[in-house]
Amino acid sequence: MPGSMISLTPNHRPPSATRGAIVRPSEGPVLSLSTGGFLAAAGCLLALACGCGSRQDSLFARLDADHARLLSARIDAAREDLLREDLRDAFHGGRPGNVLVLSGGDADGAFGCGVLHGWRDAPGCPRPTFDVVTGVSTGALIATFAFLGQERDDQTLGSVYTTVRDKDIYVGPFTPGPPNSVFDTGPLRQLIARHITPEILARVAAAHHEGRRLYAATVELESGRLVIWPMSRLAADALADPTPGAAAAGLERFRTILLAAASIPVFFPPVEIDKGLHVDAGLLEAIFLRPAMLGQSGLADSPDPTSPTSRPAEPFTVYVIVNGKVRSDPQTVGNELFHIGGRSLDIYTDALQVFNFREIAHVARSHDPPFGFRCVSVPDAIDDTPGPSLLPRMFDPAVMARLYETGEALGRKAPLSWKAEPPKLDDDP
Repeated sequence: MPGSMISLTPNHRPPSATRGAIVRPSEGPVLSLSTGGFLAAAGCLLALACGCGSRQDSLFARLDADHARLLSARIDAAREDLLREDLRDAFHGGRPGNVLVLSGGDADGAFGCGVLHGWRDAPGCPRPTFDVVTGVSTGALIATFAFLGQERDDQTLGSVYTTVRDKDIYVGPFTPGPPNSVFDTGPLRQLIARHITPEILARVAAAHHEGRRLYAATVELESGRLVIWPMSRLAADALADPTPGAAAAGLERFRTILLAAASIPVFFPPVEIDKGLHVDAGLLEAIFLRPAMLGQSGLADSPDPTSPTSRPAEPFTVYVIVNGKVRSDPQTVGNELFHIGGRSLDIYTDALQVFNFREIAHVARSHDPPFGFRCVSVPDAIDDTPGPSLLPRMFDPAVMARLYETGEALGRKAPLSWKAEPPKLDDDP
């Protein structure tokens, strides 16, 4: 599923969204979204330049800067209160034992799906039930099924992430409709609807009542803030509401948030939720975890034997799956606008991911008592580029199958063989 959606070379996959939603170039010389790729990019810039009017139904319409900041602060505070209440209800003064953090990565999500499936049968350390799952971009789409965690959920992920093609995700460029994106994600909306069913919503709600929590993130464009959505609570509240149509409306809201979580700004249309325009959270954070998601500090370092979830293979551990390589490979950069700008974004998004990675490791280890930390990513030696074709492909089943198999092999070695340290900074010894 998508994370970013532009390629700067023929016969090479569009940029991985391992870093979330930032547009990331590949290693070639020509912009090639399609035969009209350059015009598409120019058209985007023109649309942005011409469409400067504010939306009349925006919460910030007709507000001066001071009142806009006050409104944004009130909305942020309400969301923070909701998140903390949701977490207090989950752990009742305790804390989770198993936390899973999933990155973006578009088609490279096949790697994470393979990891999860291989980990299920890891000798001596089978995959635990996750008490908290968070996801960005393609990781948000994987997260629901990782959270539910049954063999049938693994099969769903494996089926989608080894067979889906570009036409199953987007159409375009420039289909009829509002001039707010290059591509249209109608096919992705339909794909989400086929797999996020009323039964899935009910299972997520049941897991919520067990004290487990599922979170996805978006960026709200007008405020510029990250929004963490309590997905399991939304499911539970929708099914508990006796109002006619509440369950159907809750299901549609759940699906809409997942679509927004995978909507790369400019390339995919933003998704309107509660009068705000929401896009892929990778614009701000490649992966996310908050200290409150690890429960109350100052507790004894031992699992609660009465916990409804299974005992973890490594008690109190944060596991991170990166759907892609942590850093992009070195590449030749042409002395041209698209090369320089694209590679600059590549370097920026690499840095964003590394810093987010290190922040999560710090959050885990600074908790009282500390959590363990384990992470896995696509090995540098793995070729995750599509084979030759007339036009560049983002979702190539052959590549995704290779990534899935690589993830499966690493999953079977989980978790002790995974890295216990986050990526180093350039000046680290």
